[in-house]
Amino acid sequence: MQRTTTMNPSRTGEWLLFAALVACYPLSAMLPAGWAREGGILESAQVLVLLAGAALGFAAFLRLRPDRLGLLALWAAPVWLLLAGRELSWGRVLLPADEGHLPNGVAMNGVLWLQAGVKPGAVVLALGLLYGAWRYRIHTIVRAAFARRMPWLCLAIGLAAAIGSTCAEDHMSCSFGFAAARSNLIEELVELVAYIALFMIQDSVLREVPAPAVLGVGSQAG
Repeated sequence: MQRTTTMNPSRTGEWLLFAALVACYPLSAMLPAGWAREGGILESAQVLVLLAGAALGFAAFLRLRPDRLGLLALWAAPVWLLLAGRELSWGRVLLPADEGHLPNGVAMNGVLWLQAGVKPGAVVLALGLLYGAWRYRIHTIVRAAFARRMPWLCLAIGLAAAIGSTCAEDHMSCSFGFAAARSNLIEELVELVAYIALFMIQDSVLREVPAPAVLGVGSQAG
């Protein structure tokens, strides 16, 4: 009997993402510089990925509750929203052009009504996430989830993209030596790849790991 082999869809997606990471270098020399501006095409794509990650987390929580894997999904959702808020400069990039924008699209003088509460709100949310991670032993759920299949390639891609973004910004004594326009493009491109890698990791955890395996880790604290 002839033996047929099929490619794991998840593994195929990971290799496609790796190809996208490699393609960031030539694309940074080909795409219009305007794509990298604040609130531009690439940043808008990043925000869509981040909001999709939050939506996936909330949907998974509703589907999995009261299983402990659902707690991980619920805990992760606000993290996505924090990242999306950061990419949107907490709404300033949405202000009209006559509000006094800098050349890259960030509002210079415009202030939204919510600006005063952004930093305190972010701090409160971050503290809440830390408390939730301790209270519900999120690390044990993550460990059980990765025990079945560790998405090493996605993790490596995310790390490489983070390093690439750092170098594009000339931080930590690392630089590509590109002109400003190309550095901005490669920074936004690799950040988009990094966010997609995070999305794929979350999807892998919530889709491929059965809830009973996580339930066996232990009961909730307290």
